[in-house]
Amino acid sequence: DVIDDDTLFDCEGFETIAGQMIRCGAYPGTHGVQTPADVLKNSCNAGMMQIGQKMGAAEFLRYQDIFGFGSLTGIDLPGEAYGLVHTEDTMGPTELATSTFGQGYTVTMVQQAAAFSSLINGGNYYQPHVMKTITDSTGAVVESNEPNLVRQTVSAEISDKMRSFLQGVVTDGSGQSAKVAGYTMGGKTGTAQKYPRGNGKYLVSFIGFAPAEDPQVLGMVVIHNPQGIYYGGTIAAPVVRSIFENILPYLGVDKSDEKPYNQT
Repeated sequence: DVIDDDTLFDCEGFETIAGQMIRCGAYPGTHGVQTPADVLKNSCNAGMMQIGQKMGAAEFLRYQDIFGFGSLTGIDLPGEAYGLVHTEDTMGPTELATSTFGQGYTVTMVQQAAAFSSLINGGNYYQPHVMKTITDSTGAVVESNEPNLVRQTVSAEISDKMRSFLQGVVTDGSGQSAKVAGYTMGGKTGTAQKYPRGNGKYLVSFIGFAPAEDPQVLGMVVIHNPQGIYYGGTIAAPVVRSIFENILPYLGVDKSDEKPYNQT
């Protein structure tokens, strides 16, 4: 482990990497001194870059591979894409820095959802499927997809910790607009520039789950080229909230006391 719960990161609004100034979303302000939980809550690029420097390129790329980025998930749909990721030959200090906050490589939504699910379900990466069962007109099961456990991505302890951290993003961080009354939730915002940088085009997203203590539903929304405000927490998170407001009662997910998730 290169960091723990108490490791501190100082956001000055930017990091200078290989002579290049890379800004945090707080620039020209700062996020100040933060714990890892704060870095997630504040969606702090500077903190993520500092974590990446502690990891190094080889370890960062190893975890990208563990989480399935750059590989097919095997979902039962035609034309699945691999996504484009760096190698040790192409990942220099600047590429590592921007990769830590999600820029400089590509993933599909299916890859993202499968990887994120493993992060919050105890560390178990399952092959994703479009459907669980197919039935005929009599209700008999014609075809079914049983859960296929592919590998362990993180320990149950780390998964437990991440659910708690990600709940903080929704309770008092950048994802507050995703909150559905009566349910504990967790999630993460995303705001990425499209190439070429500086053209004013963005891709914003939010991925969320509920309930925080025992996730039953995961939702992800990606919006291309939003007009005006371009932050995932402002545009994409409310869409996830609208989806969850409907799907959680439909699935019979019990409401909770909304207290912060206590790690076991």
